[in-house]
Amino acid sequence: MNLLHRLIGSSVLATALLLGACALSGCSLLIETETCQSDADCAGGACSADSICVDDSAAPCSEDAPCPDGKLCTEAGQCVSTRGLLAPPCELSYGNITADNAFNLGVLLPLSGPEEGFGRPLLDAARLAQSDFNGIGGVLNRPVGLIVCDTRGLDDQALAGARHLVEEAGVEAIIGPDYSSQTIDIATSLTIDNEVVLISPSATAATISGLVDNDLVWRTSASDVIQGIALGELLTFMLNDVVEAEAPKLALLTRRDDTYADGLQSALIAQLPAEITGGDNTRFAPYNYANASAGQTGDDYFDTVGDVIADAASSGEPDVVVILGSSEAWEIAAALDEGLSGAPLYVFVDAARNTDQAQAAPESLQGRIWGTAPQNIGAADYAPYISFRLKYLSEYNRDPNDFQFVANAFDALYVVALGAAGEGFTGPQIAEGMKRLSSGNTVDPGQSQAQSAINTLRGGGSINFRGASGPLNFDEHGDPQASPIALWCFDSNRLPESGVILNEMLEFVPQRCGEDSFDDEPVDEGDSFADAGSDADLDPDAAADDADISRDTD
Repeated sequence: MNLLHRLIGSSVLATALLLGACALSGCSLLIETETCQSDADCAGGACSADSICVDDSAAPCSEDAPCPDGKLCTEAGQCVSTRGLLAPPCELSYGNITADNAFNLGVLLPLSGPEEGFGRPLLDAARLAQSDFNGIGGVLNRPVGLIVCDTRGLDDQALAGARHLVEEAGVEAIIGPDYSSQTIDIATSLTIDNEVVLISPSATAATISGLVDNDLVWRTSASDVIQGIALGELLTFMLNDVVEAEAPKLALLTRRDDTYADGLQSALIAQLPAEITGGDNTRFAPYNYANASAGQTGDDYFDTVGDVIADAASSGEPDVVVILGSSEAWEIAAALDEGLSGAPLYVFVDAARNTDQAQAAPESLQGRIWGTAPQNIGAADYAPYISFRLKYLSEYNRDPNDFQFVANAFDALYVVALGAAGEGFTGPQIAEGMKRLSSGNTVDPGQSQAQSAINTLRGGGSINFRGASGPLNFDEHGDPQASPIALWCFDSNRLPESGVILNEMLEFVPQRCGEDSFDDEPVDEGDSFADAGSDADLDPDAAADDADISRDTD
């Protein structure tokens, strides 16, 4: 008997044995006419030790009884092969990512480590948008799946996740990452060359606008050019009108080798009066620091804290301390406060608006941490955000007003899905479709309006998508229109907004932390969408439609 006959005989025998076993156990089989080499050769099944495709989707699973490696537990509690879609650091998914017609999107966000409190609310928001589309059958009948990578806030992890998404999972669009420097690195080294759309909900560095990106790099948050102006104006106001010292001193701590922090530093210094920064003035002390926990080399920020305290002992303590970085700003402020004898005011920026960090911060810092960020549109009478906020509260029992860029993450998935509906599902087609979302009839988020938008786009028309984060109106760089800049404050372990400090006309509006109580308390869970509609001119039918969120998670 030759080798071919031996193989055929072996396969027939193995098939007979498996059929007999299945007759007793109730499992199902996918019999291939040719033997398999790996799971990839089997349509939804696994390659057995006898090189036979076995459909093990009937194998039960749950949180207490997870699937073996290489298998995914579906919403129905069945194990299916992930076909290589999931691998470290991309081990989390939502939706039916293994469906033959799945429209899978990548997500790059920090879900563990000190940035977890920043990244997880953004992921939750993206899942709400995913539910909206899957509630109407997906995008052109293709269910939306999310393949999620935990960057842990680290540059190498973000790049590794992006490589898996592009080279192994084969996604055509990625939501994230959150850092500007990571966005630039991933775009220029990977996604642009592979024609994959990269859309960040929170990368705000001005330099992103100038990338040669073939229209593939987008964001749903505005450039930091405006925030830099607001920072300079706020500091001038604080030094002249808030601090009581006759010649107040300013310390500026900037995270090293960070495009986002460098851009803000340049913009705010240009706004400060010369009597603060000019010449050998001892009223201004700039420092650079590294964040070793994020993989940066050089003096860690605790070394820089020591330098600030030592300088303060010899030349006087700062009255205002600005920290241009992310979540590490909270530890820096706490360490400085222990080493300084005074009680300086601290100024943070949007990347440090991390509620988890605030809840762990010393009570002594209450009222003394001021922060700038693009306005949280929830403070305005803006129907798309009100609807989004109520859905977010209902689903997660957390108020999006306490987090930064959550509505931007929701919008990021919306514009990618609508772009695909308009032009197609490859990266360049998605980007081309996204260009058709800034003119035409106004469309708000929600299942009914999403379906209407898809119909318009498929018919060759354009729409004006009003995002939950605000009107987007993308420009030729893939940037949304500028947002007013607000002041947020550390108050009662929350981070509410005090109000706008730089309006659409670039006019500075003085605001203070620590004086007034804040009235943006979370919406009562008993509030209904009908009530919200009467308060904010929402369409009651659309609001009810939005309230019926189709949960689609694995």
